[in-house]
Amino acid sequence: MDFNIKKINRLKTVITIFIIILAGFCLYVFKDVFERIEEKLVNVRSSLSTDCGLYSSKFAHYDDRIVIISINDLTQYEAAKSAELNLSRWPWSRKVWAQVVDYLEKQHPEMIILDLNFSNYEDITLNYSSADVILAETLSKYNNIILATGLRTSYDDTNNINSAKILDNFDNPFLPSTDQLDISITNPEIDNNISFYSHTPIPDIYTKNTYMAVTNLPVDKREGIVKRSQPVYKLLKGNRTYYLPSIPMAVLLKHIKAKEVEFKNNAVIAGNYKIPLDKNGQVLINWHGRVPKYTDIPVTSILLSMVRGVNYFEYDSREIPLDFFKDKIILIAQTQLNTETHDTPVAQDFPDAEIKANIIDNYINDADITNTHKRQFAKKLPLVKTVMITVAFCSAILFVILIATNMLLAFMNSFLIVLIYCWLAFLIFCHPRFHLLLDMAAPLYCMTVTLALAFILKAHHEYKKRKKIERIFGNLVSENVLKQLINKPHKLNLKAGLQKITVMSCNIYNNIEINDVLSPEHYIEMINKAFETIENIIFKYNGTINRFVGNSVLVYWGYPIHSRKDTENAIRAALEIDAEINKFNKEFFTEGTGIKVRIAINHGAALIGQVGSKNVSDFTLLGDTVDIIEKIENVCCEFDKNIIVTEQTIANLDKKPDVVFAGKIRLKNSEQKISLYEVKSL
Repeated sequence: MDFNIKKINRLKTVITIFIIILAGFCLYVFKDVFERIEEKLVNVRSSLSTDCGLYSSKFAHYDDRIVIISINDLTQYEAAKSAELNLSRWPWSRKVWAQVVDYLEKQHPEMIILDLNFSNYEDITLNYSSADVILAETLSKYNNIILATGLRTSYDDTNNINSAKILDNFDNPFLPSTDQLDISITNPEIDNNISFYSHTPIPDIYTKNTYMAVTNLPVDKREGIVKRSQPVYKLLKGNRTYYLPSIPMAVLLKHIKAKEVEFKNNAVIAGNYKIPLDKNGQVLINWHGRVPKYTDIPVTSILLSMVRGVNYFEYDSREIPLDFFKDKIILIAQTQLNTETHDTPVAQDFPDAEIKANIIDNYINDADITNTHKRQFAKKLPLVKTVMITVAFCSAILFVILIATNMLLAFMNSFLIVLIYCWLAFLIFCHPRFHLLLDMAAPLYCMTVTLALAFILKAHHEYKKRKKIERIFGNLVSENVLKQLINKPHKLNLKAGLQKITVMSCNIYNNIEINDVLSPEHYIEMINKAFETIENIIFKYNGTINRFVGNSVLVYWGYPIHSRKDTENAIRAALEIDAEINKFNKEFFTEGTGIKVRIAINHGAALIGQVGSKNVSDFTLLGDTVDIIEKIENVCCEFDKNIIVTEQTIANLDKKPDVVFAGKIRLKNSEQKISLYEVKSL
């Protein structure tokens, strides 16, 4: 049997190791699935970390200096209908945009961003009255203009394409900017990930005196969701490279009047501003709201104000003075339905201009290391620390399951630890002070595997313990006590040890006389019926039968179920046995004959444990408290007393019973004597 137990334990260990290895293998094989799930969880957390978030009240909200002037299907339709504007079909002449820039510059804004597509010549002649020259001259008058350009073919998409052929597709000899950024990047992975081979061809007239910036919005290729921004891009053109800022980065550089940008420790640094980057040269966007937050003025309001010559513009059924634009960052952007709207973690169909406004806000406010109320950019916890935290939580799950007193408590405690991890992951990301990105998909998978494996092992352990309890106590205690032991096995210590108990021996002392008057078969039948009566009473008072020996039964209270009334229950059981045996004799024997019992009770410490050989053992009692019972039984027979108890037994009662002094006996190998008493009643 011991061999089988060892074999089962060894098999259990092998299966456990196999499951752990299999779980690790699944984690590696399906890592793409876990990455997708992780992205979904990042999106959920991003949607909860807006200005309306639980922890955002003390931190900077959206910047009202950022104003959007939008061009969309509706404004184009209204402009076409307006007799006052007298505009041609879209796209409008660049003379119109020159007039808009002049008009807005008179209000002294901090800067104007033209996020519009001027990718080809409007007037082939390029004389001084052409629309191209007029727009170029207008832009050259101001040093706060940012003009957008778009990049097309990313470096990682051209592994199998000849770069020369790509450039041959675009007849554009001009540089993207005469004033490019002075940058050195020591991380080749980031340098490659921000590289592009081609750009929208921009006529030279727009680049001589204007700050060029990239309008691209990095989109997650698998999900099509805008969630990250990219501060700097690298353009590969022939044998030369050019570093261009994104529109938000260009706004930051204009805002702080800086031209030098440094890449250091996976971050873009410009003055007191620092933008941390991931391996792709990008950073998660801090979203300010689920709905558009920034003032979004239809371009028709500005155009009508221009042609009418008034000092206000109409917005939201109100007349707003033109000095509203003073010191504002004005973003003129085109938002066409289904072309310039994108899915984001905070909302679907988010306008392109609103996304750029959020990023501009991030760069000029959240990147400022001197701003005490800034929101942190999201930082990913290093892999080593993530593994350490995962191991710690898995260990905690294993610990609470192993120490739990029952299966329900084990599941609840372990599930609570999983919820704590989820709460922690959401808390440290959504709180603007931390904004720390803690992985959830893989760690939660590991915790689930740990929970399931530990739960199965716990269930198997509890099953074995239950079977052991049933095997040891199944026939020795009442069904009620056995049920308590099975339901609360943690309260039972099966290891050998000293226990305070009350011991009772019930002896049928006239068995020889009965045997003389009854046939052997009838004698055994009567003795068994008598012991059955005695057993029922013992179980009624939650006693535990230690053993039947010949014509006596040894019983104890105080283990495995302990109660303050153990000694009282022992005496009540003795009194009831005495009474029930008298009834038994009247029913089955003639007058003058019958079974006679003598009951001895003692209280004290005894050694309780598994005693025997490797193959044959028994759960039994040892010690002086048990040994003295035999002497007390002799006193019962000698003085014809039915129930004798020791003075230690009486001392353990809350209330002294009706007793009569019966004498004293000397303990074995000792000069000490103990007093004995006959119990009459309680």
